[in-house]
Amino acid sequence: MALPKQYRKRLTACLSAALSLAVTSTPLLAIAQEYHPPQRGIPGRREGAGTRGTCLHGPKLLMALTPTDSFSTTMSTNPTFFWYVPNTKAQTAEFALLDDNDATLYKTTVPLSDTPGVVGFSLPAAVTTSVLTPGKDYHWQFSIVCNPDQPSFNPFVEGVVQRVKPSTALVNQLKKASLRERPSIYAAAGIWQDAIASIAQQRCTNPHDQDLVASWARLLESVQLSDFAAEPLLMTCPKPAVKPRP
Repeated sequence: MALPKQYRKRLTACLSAALSLAVTSTPLLAIAQEYHPPQRGIPGRREGAGTRGTCLHGPKLLMALTPTDSFSTTMSTNPTFFWYVPNTKAQTAEFALLDDNDATLYKTTVPLSDTPGVVGFSLPAAVTTSVLTPGKDYHWQFSIVCNPDQPSFNPFVEGVVQRVKPSTALVNQLKKASLRERPSIYAAAGIWQDAIASIAQQRCTNPHDQDLVASWARLLESVQLSDFAAEPLLMTCPKPAVKPRP
């Protein structure tokens, strides 16, 4: 199922104005990671549809880790998306990216763990050379492949992402910031995808750092997802580049 086309087109109505006011007055050492969304007033759905089916189990639903209206922005050409996946017998999920005319631009299979937790997926760089034009809405869908023969019964979540061009003030602020400070800056600017991805990457390489654990919890709490803050991150840490020996 896809979001109504009119809904996706209305999502950009107030985005430019909201982002232009977001960061210039924000101090570098922002308090917590509290997301400040563009004020659009158009509710969406991030909770999984059909998640009480036969292949998902547990007290929590399939959930997209997005703002409450399922709309998010990114500065990245290959953003990372996150979902909470409950205990499931399914071994794979399917991710699809569509344009504002519901044409599929990219589709792939995402492997699942046998452990419930937060799953992340990054758009490949090869894909984003031809999509994610700044200022345009892109619709994504994430579905659990419970039954390959009956995809309409598979539990799914969906949302809209838009790539934005940062202001000069934001670019300069990020250049001066440390890795620990960047999530707060992204969150204050309303750039959700980069805020959550930057904390997740740091937690992946520093899993026992309690400051990062607290930052992750505060960010999720700011979009009413505190019930998922303690769930494990089921992601593979990027391997550091190996420098050739002289």
